[in-house]
Amino acid sequence: MKIAINALPYTSYQGIENFLVGLLRAWPKSEDIITVFANEKSAAFLTDLPPYIKIEIKKFTKTTRLRLFYYQQFVLPQILKKEKFDIIFCPSLESSWLFSKKIVTIHDAAPFVLENENSFIGKIYWQSCLFFAKHFSLGIVTVSEFSRQELITSLGIKAEKIKIIYNAPPILSAANIQNYTEIKKITNPYIITVGNARPRKNLDALLSAYQQISTKRPDYKLLIIGKMDKEMEKLKAKNIPGIIFTGFIDEKEKYRLLAGAKLLVLPSLYEGFGVPILEAQNLKIPVICTDITAFREAAGAAALFFDKNKATDIANKIENLLDNPALAEELSVKGKINTQRFSWTDSNARLITLIHQHENITDK
Repeated sequence: MKIAINALPYTSYQGIENFLVGLLRAWPKSEDIITVFANEKSAAFLTDLPPYIKIEIKKFTKTTRLRLFYYQQFVLPQILKKEKFDIIFCPSLESSWLFSKKIVTIHDAAPFVLENENSFIGKIYWQSCLFFAKHFSLGIVTVSEFSRQELITSLGIKAEKIKIIYNAPPILSAANIQNYTEIKKITNPYIITVGNARPRKNLDALLSAYQQISTKRPDYKLLIIGKMDKEMEKLKAKNIPGIIFTGFIDEKEKYRLLAGAKLLVLPSLYEGFGVPILEAQNLKIPVICTDITAFREAAGAAALFFDKNKATDIANKIENLLDNPALAEELSVKGKINTQRFSWTDSNARLITLIHQHENITDK
């Protein structure tokens, strides 16, 4: 088959981009012809791909969301038809709306079920994307059973149209893991969290929990890894002693900081999966996270779970782990074992199987 991959909408490396890169790096050589359509910014992180994957880079004088949208809706479909691509895989909900020979990914239902997730314009845009994904696509991919049930019950998507393709931990060599563990610039012990400052990330509760902990453990720092947007700046403006805001960092630096942490804590109120859980467990870092369905699915029995509405419970769980080295070691071992349930090779195989189910189709 002649398969296109849509990397045009992306301009920074975050969760969706990690999903895309993981799948591409695991793509096996076959008779299929694979072409990734990218802009200059997304092409920059499409590195270490197999040599048989071709990257077509569209250069814009200025990479704006409007230009990317226009190109996807009016130019890309013509290219796909002219060059006779059999199908295009979109690693997010953003796609060429009227081109029906596509598989679209919906990572979670957050834009549709959470009130503060988007602006008014954002809600209209995502509702439009959803409409065309439901009615003008061959199939829909999501990343967990939790998200699958959300898409069925909250978004009205037919169950038979949805397939699960899991995220997976990064593929790290033993040498890389050793390097991440040995190279530490932060001399104080620290706990770490990863994510943005949207309301559903619940960072306010973590900050409150940290303030409780720091009165007893003033040497401990809290590292917050996430883009320094307006919401994150508001948190920083609270000037809570002991908190380090790293801003956006690359993947290697993130793994280095994870490897040096005493534990990872994720206080989210809502998630579709929980990639940082696997990233930490892969480095044998204990995980403490909110007791939500998606985190249970990702972490299995290899994490401590706390009440999402109680900062005191977060603080108690962190204290429990810091006071109990045997428990921390147990979670480290169980966490590493848990990551073996997920692999990019398996996820890619699921995607290829799904794509080949739609051979010999004609465009609507």
